[in-house]
Amino acid sequence: MIRVSPDAVPFVDLRRVLEPEHDALRAAFERVLQHGGFVLGSEVATFEAALAASLGAGGVVGVSSGTDALLASFLALDLPAGAEILVTPFTFIASATSILRAGLRPVFVDLPARGFHPTTEAFEAAWGPETAGILVVHLFGEPVDTAPLAELCARRGGVLVEDCAQAIGAYARDGRAVGRAGRAGTLSFFPAKNLGALGDGGAVFSDDADWLAEVRAIRQHGCHVRYQFERLGGNFRLDALQAAMLGVLLPRLPDWIAARRDNAAWYREALAPLQARGLLDLPDDHAGHAWNQFVVRTPRREDLKRALGDAAIGSAIYYPQPVHRAGSVAAAAPPESMPNAERCCAEVLALPVYPGLREDERARVAEVVTDALLC
Repeated sequence: MIRVSPDAVPFVDLRRVLEPEHDALRAAFERVLQHGGFVLGSEVATFEAALAASLGAGGVVGVSSGTDALLASFLALDLPAGAEILVTPFTFIASATSILRAGLRPVFVDLPARGFHPTTEAFEAAWGPETAGILVVHLFGEPVDTAPLAELCARRGGVLVEDCAQAIGAYARDGRAVGRAGRAGTLSFFPAKNLGALGDGGAVFSDDADWLAEVRAIRQHGCHVRYQFERLGGNFRLDALQAAMLGVLLPRLPDWIAARRDNAAWYREALAPLQARGLLDLPDDHAGHAWNQFVVRTPRREDLKRALGDAAIGSAIYYPQPVHRAGSVAAAAPPESMPNAERCCAEVLALPVYPGLREDERARVAEVVTDALLC
């Protein structure tokens, strides 16, 4: 076996990714400092237009985080209080708490025995008389096939919202960006996302201009007209400085996604012998995958994580607990058994896949994973 450098391998190092953009980022900072428009204004409007063009969407509303993108979307839907939204239990907590904060109720749909997303059949089986729609989560950048989910919602009179927080740069089977199949898609610009700000940020995108106008009002305390508070909203504005930074970085997204796909393809080939022996379950390589995370599964997760740590290789567990077991959610939506999601949470481990990862580093990751699981 080839031996590679013993240096530490970070799970993610944003300094590597951003270093080539330092001059442009500094120039954008100086521009904002000079014009003094720090809240909304031209920087946000320019970024919204550029992002809409990139996504092929009718419009974009920049907001303060991916969580607030979800909350503003559910508030703008004006669904009956207590209406149910079907959602996966294997996601970040914000997918469920945003439903709750909008006065709605999450109903969890278990995963299949293998895979990270509930099936269309499982969503349909969970649909009840109080169901108002589905929140589908394109977890880890893997695009869910949303066409049958959109058909299900249309047939049942429900709404489809897409949580694309980890999936900018992913595309659906019809070739469009994820987030275009239903009423809206939501994005997060948390720094470690495929397109990350230098702080928090998010966006809502849709082809429904009238509905987006409601989201735009909600991000500013429910105002269509200044000081006329027509509906419940919040302070969900995207900072002008973050919009300026994102405008610099958006053109780099295709190259970053290509690097993620290259790293993921290399891992899948290098680690395939472990999957063939039943020691490791590799993520599927769907067309359009944006690979925000490369998440493997193994019953020996703790042994593997320990071996990686001993070798100074970064890894992360996404997620150690399914959402339906979280206290903040279970109090409002009493948990049912979700055995597949619970087993998934006990087995998952994310390996470094970010665009700054070097070839020698990914080779060392594969070497340590292989040695750990073969011992």
